[in-house]
Amino acid sequence: MRDIKVATDDGTAYYDIVSRLKRTHLRFTSASVQEAAKQTDALVITSKKEAAMFGGEAAAVEDLDRDPLIMEGQLLSRLLERARRTMLVGVDPGSRIGVVVFYGGVELGAFTTSSVSECVRSLASIVRGVPHSALSVKIGAGEPKTSGMLANLLREELPSGSLIEIVDESGTSARTRGVAGATRDQRAAARIAFRKGVPFQVAREAKKNS
Repeated sequence: MRDIKVATDDGTAYYDIVSRLKRTHLRFTSASVQEAAKQTDALVITSKKEAAMFGGEAAAVEDLDRDPLIMEGQLLSRLLERARRTMLVGVDPGSRIGVVVFYGGVELGAFTTSSVSECVRSLASIVRGVPHSALSVKIGAGEPKTSGMLANLLREELPSGSLIEIVDESGTSARTRGVAGATRDQRAAARIAFRKGVPFQVAREAKKNS
């Protein structure tokens, strides 16, 4: 993967870029505008007024989303081949809804909410903001009412072609070890994301015919 370079002579833009990058998982280094212009294999982040100096290949900080999770996805989309821009989401329903988002095989971020509508709104915003070639959402079946509500609302909000699956989540909360800083709900969501599920439409029709 290409290096990320922060290159700008604008002090305000530099502080903005660095402070926002520190809230992501991305590694980066700083370089002078002159040095960065010579490194054609690096992804340069700069100010909008300086972006033209890099032949239109640089990312302007003003064009990046303020949400660090979405911003990280936008930058990764420039570093990954189109076929690798796959988005995988794990959702652990309950009174606290844990969500983890993976993109191109790496974790973009996680969040926890107690609101179904907020969960759907946040995921829809992420999906709209991050370019992707495929989207798969896995929802744990432990809370059937919440799972069904989430699946129905997400089916309405997400692009057509998105895969929504209901997953058997037994055992996903049993272990306590996981990513540092992640909550129990988020760790369960991460395990749900990588389990095989039943497509939501199929699950809904099966229940209707039973």
